[in-house]
Amino acid sequence: MKIEGVVISCYRFDLHLTRLCVASLRFWYPDIPIWLLKDSQYGDFSTREIESYWNVQVYPSSQKTQGWGFGKLEVMTQLPARRLLLLDSDIVCAGRVIDRLENFEEDMIVDKEDFDAAAVEVQFFSLDKLRQLDPGFEYPGYGFNGGQIVATTGRITREDFDGLLDWRSRTVNHPDIFRKGDQGLTNYVILRKVQHGQLSIHREPFMVWPGEAAHAKHIHLEDFTSEGRQQQVIHWAGLGWGKAPNEMPRPEILLHFEDMYYSRIRLGAWLREWRRLQFWLRHRFITSLRSVAIKIVQTAGIARGSPSRHQAD
Repeated sequence: MKIEGVVISCYRFDLHLTRLCVASLRFWYPDIPIWLLKDSQYGDFSTREIESYWNVQVYPSSQKTQGWGFGKLEVMTQLPARRLLLLDSDIVCAGRVIDRLENFEEDMIVDKEDFDAAAVEVQFFSLDKLRQLDPGFEYPGYGFNGGQIVATTGRITREDFDGLLDWRSRTVNHPDIFRKGDQGLTNYVILRKVQHGQLSIHREPFMVWPGEAAHAKHIHLEDFTSEGRQQQVIHWAGLGWGKAPNEMPRPEILLHFEDMYYSRIRLGAWLREWRRLQFWLRHRFITSLRSVAIKIVQTAGIARGSPSRHQAD
């Protein structure tokens, strides 16, 4: 089934990765509509450069502050029904992945991953507490990362989240149950609808995580040709906070698409170096402030005669 467009979630502190995500998509799909779902929770930011040079639009949202992943729920619940690929910014396309995903007809397509009981508790929800909230829910034995989803919009509705989500503040009502921002809640609502035959889902292994070298070792720069035979996305989930692309796993892939991005930008080579310097200065400053704050807290604790962690244990 045809995918009508791509929606990329972004905020001011991952904009350097948003640019690479867009460049990778445009390499294989020059004409597919791309929207940026902007979250201003940590301040406004401009995407005019990406829009102008890469034929991208800002997704028309009813709220500027999206919260951790909750903007995707606004997209997924909207009508009229459309088939969209929703991506996080810390993703690049390693090939013609949309061609692969269009082979399936189900309402939702998610990555096929295996999670043990401990991982379910960390990534999705507390099963014991969820059974107390909803005794009729039958956990099917799997979950999915919310960073890459094909969704037919309108198949889940705002009413499906009644009592579970505060749409205004974009926060879950049961943070002791649901994990990782919207991820645990999204898993629960979708899996509950699948259980009751109200929604269909297909699990397809189309994402690789480079946090373990073996997962992405089959992908090489030589694969990045018009053929796009590696029909997958690479998702640096949990690997990019506070890091420049050259500091993340498989940096050559990120730097390849960074080269591609700035090749279209006026004075791109100079602009890239200036932004790298800004990034370095900002994170050095933040790291210094964090170190000072820790020392102040520790000093205050000693002055009050507070027990050390070892003593308290």
